[in-house]
Amino acid sequence: MWKWKRKEKKFVDERILKESNALAAKLYYATTILTILTLATKVICKLPVYVYALDLIVLLAGIGYICVCELRKGILFMKEKDEALKNIHQEILAKAWNIEFSIVIFGELVFLFVAGKYFFWVLSYLVVWFVPALVYTIAAIKNGWLIWGSKKREKDGKKNFKKRVVIGALFYGVFMGFPMLFKGGTFHPEGFLWILGMAAGWGIPFYLIFMLMMKVAEKRADKKLEEKELQIEE
Repeated sequence: MWKWKRKEKKFVDERILKESNALAAKLYYATTILTILTLATKVICKLPVYVYALDLIVLLAGIGYICVCELRKGILFMKEKDEALKNIHQEILAKAWNIEFSIVIFGELVFLFVAGKYFFWVLSYLVVWFVPALVYTIAAIKNGWLIWGSKKREKDGKKNFKKRVVIGALFYGVFMGFPMLFKGGTFHPEGFLWILGMAAGWGIPFYLIFMLMMKVAEKRADKKLEEKELQIEE
């Protein structure tokens, strides 16, 4: 039984890794194309360099990471790849997408502080990260990729996730509610209530939605495992 559990977990982990990498690799291309389109639009509109500096950083980071990793593994200029090399290639693209995604999210927040009259252009970054993220989230739920794996991992995962949600919610609350502290050039203590309200309004729904997605994904993962067992028995 113990050996079967280990094999079962290994199968689930390998399936999730392979399937998620395959999708993330495609999303790398989608994110890159969207970034190029937003960059081209900003250049055509003759906007200042700092308005599209993030776009350049995203593209260079993603392409640079892929070139370095594939050059180190000796597959950069290989036209034909076997199954093993394709998996390596997809894994590298998946990590490149994670890098691009992280840079866009962080850079978007920074841009909000320096945008000035070009504040509207922050919406371009929303398109770049939101569309691929939505596609990945839907696929993760549908295919059962969001799983804890064990009771200990579930307990630790929920604990760490709660901490991150609290931090993220407070950051959002401060960012959105800070202007309420200094209206008209004077300090307003009631602004702290606004900050807490904004934090709770974002954090609580986000946490509940994620927990719901995890439950659905766990059920999907169990279903796929049962289907695989039936295939093996047949």
